[in-house]
Amino acid sequence: MGPNGFAFKTWALTENVAHNSPTEQFSGKTIGIDAEEYLHSLLITGNREPLLPALGGKPFCLFRRVDEDIEGYKAAGITPFFIFNGLDLACRDRNSILSESRRASNVLNEAWQIYDIGRGEEAVLQFGRACTYRIYHIVRSLQIHLHSKGVQVMTAPYSAAAQLAYFDREGVVDAIQGSASCLLFGADRVILNIDWDKESVAWLSLPSCLTKLECNREQFTNACLLSGASILPILPELEAENAPTRILAARNLVKVQFDLDLSLRGKEGNYHDLYYKARFALKHPVVLTTAYEIELLNGKEAPSDAHAFIGQRLPNELYFYLSRGVTGPRVLNWRTRMEVLETPPLDGGDSTPYKDLVQTKLRPLRAQAVALLAQSLSRYYQKQEVKLLCWWHELSTTPLGTSDIAEPTKSTDSWHVTSAQLAQLKSGGSTSTTLAYAMNSLATDAEAKITVTPRNNGTTQLHDVGELRTNIVWRFLHDRGYINSDHTLSAWGKALRAAFNRALSTDGGAPVGTELEEAIFMAFELLRLGLLDRRVMFPVPPYSGGPIRGTDHDKAQILLVSRVACLGFLQHKSIGYTGPLSRNLLAYHQCTAAVRGALRDLLEMHACHLLLSGAVDRNLDNHDYTEVAASLPLVDEPDIGLALIVKCHLDELCQPSEKRVTISGWFPHAVDIKGDLKKCWKLWDAINAGIRAADSGIVNIETKKTFQTADTWLKEKLEEADVPDEKLGTPTAPLVQLWPLIMEVTGEWRRKADRNLVLLEQFCQNAKRLQELNEDLFRRATQGRNDSVLVHSTPIEDREEDVPVAFAPKVQQYFYPIRGKKGRAKSI
Repeated sequence: MGPNGFAFKTWALTENVAHNSPTEQFSGKTIGIDAEEYLHSLLITGNREPLLPALGGKPFCLFRRVDEDIEGYKAAGITPFFIFNGLDLACRDRNSILSESRRASNVLNEAWQIYDIGRGEEAVLQFGRACTYRIYHIVRSLQIHLHSKGVQVMTAPYSAAAQLAYFDREGVVDAIQGSASCLLFGADRVILNIDWDKESVAWLSLPSCLTKLECNREQFTNACLLSGASILPILPELEAENAPTRILAARNLVKVQFDLDLSLRGKEGNYHDLYYKARFALKHPVVLTTAYEIELLNGKEAPSDAHAFIGQRLPNELYFYLSRGVTGPRVLNWRTRMEVLETPPLDGGDSTPYKDLVQTKLRPLRAQAVALLAQSLSRYYQKQEVKLLCWWHELSTTPLGTSDIAEPTKSTDSWHVTSAQLAQLKSGGSTSTTLAYAMNSLATDAEAKITVTPRNNGTTQLHDVGELRTNIVWRFLHDRGYINSDHTLSAWGKALRAAFNRALSTDGGAPVGTELEEAIFMAFELLRLGLLDRRVMFPVPPYSGGPIRGTDHDKAQILLVSRVACLGFLQHKSIGYTGPLSRNLLAYHQCTAAVRGALRDLLEMHACHLLLSGAVDRNLDNHDYTEVAASLPLVDEPDIGLALIVKCHLDELCQPSEKRVTISGWFPHAVDIKGDLKKCWKLWDAINAGIRAADSGIVNIETKKTFQTADTWLKEKLEEADVPDEKLGTPTAPLVQLWPLIMEVTGEWRRKADRNLVLLEQFCQNAKRLQELNEDLFRRATQGRNDSVLVHSTPIEDREEDVPVAFAPKVQQYFYPIRGKKGRAKSI
């Protein structure tokens, strides 16, 4: 369910169509939950985070809110069962996807334009309109998180709503929590919302909807479809309608149209065809039965070309692995649709580096993933080429190159290492760090030889999670060129291992940690793709927010180190982000996100191939399959929070020491800025060590010199700064000590900006709150020094402290009652 589906829920709640029951009535029951409808509700309503598309990654407070709901279900005696969407139905076609992405991209472009002129509060609202755009990685993280909490999860073959309606009829669940789609797929009632504080459940019945809308079931189905509240894109002529009343407009349309078929035939594009595909998909949904079989419901009445409204069929076994989360639906969609469709990234997608990345550099990696999948499918899939289509050139397609890969598993089929053989590998270290273990366990030729285990008729099947995880990762690294055919480390493998060991040595031998090892690995992948350097990739304008202090040499080093910081996570409170933004760093982050997603896809395809080949014991527990998926690397995607802190900190270090200020006021909800900076320096040191150790045949002298120069510069800046720990804390200097700084900053503002009488009056009225004003003035003064906009994404009633919703650079003169010339500061 997207925003249109949520509009239907809003209509039902505001029009008093919903009923309310106490939660105690559901005690001891199982509620099936449409997981992605649930996620959309979290992103759109309540204590949401509108700056999510400006930061990337996942919402800071998402898992806190999910955990609160899990506790709510537990306290009420309810068992939740989350169902995720699987493959796309045929009614979700290329044009509808591109249309949705264009709308979201336009919203985000406008948000950045508003932000760049200093209207921070308006920018926050605008960003919030695109919170549900490009959230595939968040869906995956949510699934893994729920599994880690012991909650039952499952991915439907296609529509989660269809699967829930089937489970409701079969008694697998006692009630369903979802959207209007559940009613269209045959459910009689659906839970819309649960209020744990009021111990109340709001639910909706089909008869109450029919009564309120004064229509029959056929008309209700059509109204929901045309309004975009279910599986069909919204009818274009209804887009202008106010979202909550769109269902009424659609109802009016279907009631006055005596011949809806004739009316839809006259619409532009292929909406008529999509409508009938949706109607057939509702009548003949595909579900995973209680006997673990894939079934087309009402199959005897279904037309012979069911693939036209469902999509091309895959083997039942593959649907099962999809249901357990071993793989996500993305690559399966590519294979069945014969098309990879690229949509604009969060930054707007006008940069040449990103376009070149998705159109050219990632194509071999994606082709390998699709070819791996096809290897275990019918010859039809093996011979059919997959096309690549990008949003900026919709009329042109490029072959992905899958048909050119004759033997995609030839180099990786020699990995079938059992627990007995794993026990002989002494150099691997801790298995908790999957990538580092995979590299270190092959450190010697003797140990590498142990792992050469091609499967034959007498080979023991793999039978536990540890065996599966390790073999999948080895195959993946072999495929990526870090391991040679004799299982010794390649030149790239040795360099990567050197980086891992450097990170290990700086922590006194403690395990590297998942975050650090994944960041190091991603750095090497970006380096191989020619993306980890200090060149200016994203022009200003429109990509504001690059380094602004020091010489051009300083800015180049800041840019490189900040890009490395894009690979790490910011420790942030479970609350909406407050602080400066950077479109420049977000554009680079989107490049890293595309690479990370492609690598995770390849990992999942190696997992599927290993399972489909019969190399794994088929008697594994269902829980184990999900555990394998959760234990593989590259599950979570970082945001740009750490990169913003690093950039701002290094910017300040390029100032004379007497002008440097703390950056903590710009990031009030960061948990440990000092610790995050140390983490970034450790990451940088490990990556630089790996690059220094790399053979000159894979990393040229110029690249090594670039990183060595940046490393020398960084060490000099950190040694020169020698910032005491308290400088990273909350500013506590008296106002009289701040006054010279304020005078200096506002002196420049006086020459360039308009006097703002409103803020002057606010300054005077708040004189009694001296300490609070002290901190506020310090933050505002240093804000101006960094030429940034401080944006606040948390609703006023939920804020932990009294900070401005948005402090924009255009609002400048409030210390001096003097009018200056017109002008505005740049944004970070």
